[in-house]
Amino acid sequence: MQLSIAVKRPYSFAQTVAFLRRFPPCQGDYVVTDHAITAAVSVGGIARAFTVHDGDPLTVDMPRHVDLATQRALVARAAHFIGADDDLTSLYAAAEDDPPFRALIRELHGLHHVRFLTLEEIAVYCVLMQRTPVKVASVYKRRFLDCFGIPVDAAGATLLAMPELPQLVELSAAEIATAIGHARKAAMITDVVRGVAAIGEPFLRTAPYAAARDALLAIPGIGPFSAAAILLRGLGRMDEIPSLDRFEPAARAVYGRAYDPAAITRRYGAQIGYWTFYVKAGASRIASRDAA
Repeated sequence: MQLSIAVKRPYSFAQTVAFLRRFPPCQGDYVVTDHAITAAVSVGGIARAFTVHDGDPLTVDMPRHVDLATQRALVARAAHFIGADDDLTSLYAAAEDDPPFRALIRELHGLHHVRFLTLEEIAVYCVLMQRTPVKVASVYKRRFLDCFGIPVDAAGATLLAMPELPQLVELSAAEIATAIGHARKAAMITDVVRGVAAIGEPFLRTAPYAAARDALLAIPGIGPFSAAAILLRGLGRMDEIPSLDRFEPAARAVYGRAYDPAAITRRYGAQIGYWTFYVKAGASRIASRDAA
């Protein structure tokens, strides 16, 4: 069964693919080709695969036997995953008088914000990444999925869907510690997934940003950066971030000595989350070229 996704232009499927191929936390999670991305999510405790195909319009393939509610859930998940509804107009307009970022936009033109696939995934990963190099955190995430992921065959591979919150809250710290090999992070994961489940995804998506942030900060194990990661990288809420400090190395790779965080904050305002996404993606490409 094939359904279409409306996407706000400019949009580049090639940029989405390039980002996923460079993003360590999601390596092995998807089947990625130049013209298609296959992923798996849990819907009602059952792993379902979907494939987003390049084209005009973009289309989503899914199993024929799924019911209408599941079809809608998978199409919505696919659209959210690739940032289909994101409007780049304000970001690009703000960059007109910002030459370093304008040059970055030329390189990344049409890149929409690629989210973590589910709230569950970012809730687990936000613990794994704390005070941990990204490659090591990515290994922990792979171990977690290898143990608890729900398998489904798709595109010639076996993909592992992250369990939903009702299943995650049933996992003990001991089970998680055995899976990932890190007892302290395992204990924090149990606190975080239970806290996120108690708040609920609808509130985190729709409440005023400050209310959603503060609810997350009340969960043991979640600090300002983890709360921002859940809201931005998981739910696509781009309007605020707690600090630009974590993005300074990437920003300096783009701006050099001209980097001025106060001026950046003033210029990009409610687009600041999108600015950080582009800067991180651009710095990654710069580093790859320098290493070549």
